[in-house]
Amino acid sequence: MREKLSHTIELFENITKNCLYNYRKTIANYRKVITMKKISVEDLLSWAFTQELGKVGVMADVGQGFSAAWMGMAEVASLGTIVDRSPNAFGVIPNFVYEGDPHPDAIIAGRAVHRLADHGFDIANGWNPMADWADEHGLIAEEVARLAEEQRGRSDRLSGQHVVSLVVSAAVLKRGPDWRADAPKAVMLMNKGKPAWFVKRTAKDSLGNAYEYEDNGFDQRRQRPKKGAYRKWRLDRSIRGDVLSRLDWQLWQSALEQIHAWLSFKNRLSTYELLPFFPRRQPWTISKNAPFSAQVIEEQR
Repeated sequence: MREKLSHTIELFENITKNCLYNYRKTIANYRKVITMKKISVEDLLSWAFTQELGKVGVMADVGQGFSAAWMGMAEVASLGTIVDRSPNAFGVIPNFVYEGDPHPDAIIAGRAVHRLADHGFDIANGWNPMADWADEHGLIAEEVARLAEEQRGRSDRLSGQHVVSLVVSAAVLKRGPDWRADAPKAVMLMNKGKPAWFVKRTAKDSLGNAYEYEDNGFDQRRQRPKKGAYRKWRLDRSIRGDVLSRLDWQLWQSALEQIHAWLSFKNRLSTYELLPFFPRRQPWTISKNAPFSAQVIEEQR
């Protein structure tokens, strides 16, 4: 009995292997015969999320064709409006009327995007997305470092879920995050309309421990700065939104690179062939002819 069962299992495994082999061979032959349409990864995702993936989950509990359209009209007639629909498994609002099944390549592309939800990203030390801005007083670098540390601690913006939302939004809008921004100005701190002066002093607390504090550095009696006094500067506006927008751009570019690599591996697409993809992680340095700063957005698995 055991010998017969073992023989049956072995026969079933051989049949399965043969089926897989024949399927792969069929796909390979199909790709040789059919001319593959060349497309960029950005255009592929836009096509998938705006034209195809909305077909997933269309009136699934009603049926197809005329029945789905009729139920849609009945919904409007009875309620006076269209009830808000929840996004489908790909994060897309299903179409109102059934238009057929989505293209297989669109399904594969959608899955490639949502695979990123299981990934995470990090910001390495020295990250500087504002290299095209003059920073004479180091104020921009200081603020970038503060924001980078803040994002490492919060982690929601560096999560895979956020990156998936970025990619889907960019695909639907057919453009990436807007990284363009004018550089802020450095303005001197003032005191009653005059430049403020500061000086470092040391003191001791109640336990006798020395500490440093900042004091007024202007001698009112002599009407001049005290010895060792210095001025301070600040940015004329917040750059938080600008920094995070450029972080989103770089996350989007890294995501596209991963999606392109996954879709290109083993020729997963049946109709489309992806054009080469070269990430543009810092387009602002190229446009401004500023020194290139190494990209330091790192993926965490």
